[in-house]
Amino acid sequence: MAGVVRHAKLIGLFLCFLASSPVFAQASRTSAALYEEGSSHLYNLDFTEAEAAFISLTKSQPNNPDYWNSLATTYWLKILYGQQKFNMESFSQKDRFGTDDSKDTGFEAEEKQFRGAIAKAIALADAVLKKDPKNINAHYAKGVSYASLASFEATIHRAWVTAARRAKDAKEAHLQVLALDPNFHDARAAVGVYNYAVGSLSWTARLLVKMVGLGSGDKPGGVKDVELAASKGTRAQVDSKMLLVVVYGREWQWERARKLLDELHAKYPRNFMFDMTKASLFGKEKKWDMAAQTYTQMIEKARAKKDGYERMRVEKLYAELANSQFQAQKFSEAAATFDLVTKGANATPNEKANAHLWIGRMLDTSQKRDDAVAHYKAVLALDCDPSLKSDARSLMKRPFGR
Repeated sequence: MAGVVRHAKLIGLFLCFLASSPVFAQASRTSAALYEEGSSHLYNLDFTEAEAAFISLTKSQPNNPDYWNSLATTYWLKILYGQQKFNMESFSQKDRFGTDDSKDTGFEAEEKQFRGAIAKAIALADAVLKKDPKNINAHYAKGVSYASLASFEATIHRAWVTAARRAKDAKEAHLQVLALDPNFHDARAAVGVYNYAVGSLSWTARLLVKMVGLGSGDKPGGVKDVELAASKGTRAQVDSKMLLVVVYGREWQWERARKLLDELHAKYPRNFMFDMTKASLFGKEKKWDMAAQTYTQMIEKARAKKDGYERMRVEKLYAELANSQFQAQKFSEAAATFDLVTKGANATPNEKANAHLWIGRMLDTSQKRDDAVAHYKAVLALDCDPSLKSDARSLMKRPFGR
């Protein structure tokens, strides 16, 4: 069962950007322009504006499942962002999803809206398939709905097995699309990422998931399918490139991932997560000076309220910058930046606790024991993760490095 859960988790993490494009019905120029506007808002993380655009489309063309899928995707990403799970670390880790500051609760109203929009999209697609079983666009729209459900269950509720089953439904729907039209390359994204995820498991885990009916996987073939969707697709091209950033990051193909990030960021400059992801990749590659430079540039944009970067918590950026400075062995700079975190009005308790701990450790190595203990005591006064308090107590008993 553990193998099934790990498989389900990989599937859920990778089916994270498969939003729908307007392919179901021939849209008017006005609708097409509004859809492009809504999509641009969504990729720029302007959720309120994206929601307004897609709601307008569902009212003007209520029988188009693609617009309902797009509206559902907006609700999902809005929740994901609000739960502090919308970051590279969430999607790149193999043993968990999210960070210490992530949460699974809240946003019940948005979840209801999400599920309602998905149910509407599936019902509309099914109505068409009942009359025309070979309708390609209906199969595609239905697959997108299931991909969205898989993403939602995995990322919002961490319901891995449910996510895996919905992901399998998405794959099968898009295999139907490819059977009807092998040149419908957008459908290869869901198929490819599913096969990549299953193919990434150990052979024993792959055997287990195959036995329970979740497929056998094909890691190299899966990557090629997503790459084909990214290069030749017309509807899921952007989504496929986002998926490839995650795939390349997991495969240590740093340059390829950064090239895609630069391309995406040039098109959607208000999406600060592209910069956050780039900095994270620099960190994984141990290029700490480059990571620090990226975080510094983001802080400057946030302060200048440029390109929507003011929507970020600058304390989060300070925390990441301080860690990069520390890893680069620029300890005085790191200490000064960590101090900004401890004093930040919007820093989370965990961010403040981590900052105090690292300042204390650096003070301990400088033989400033009393000052170090003062920072360890500050951790105990915070409503932070118990493990951080445990670290503080240990350091109060025994100086760091001894």
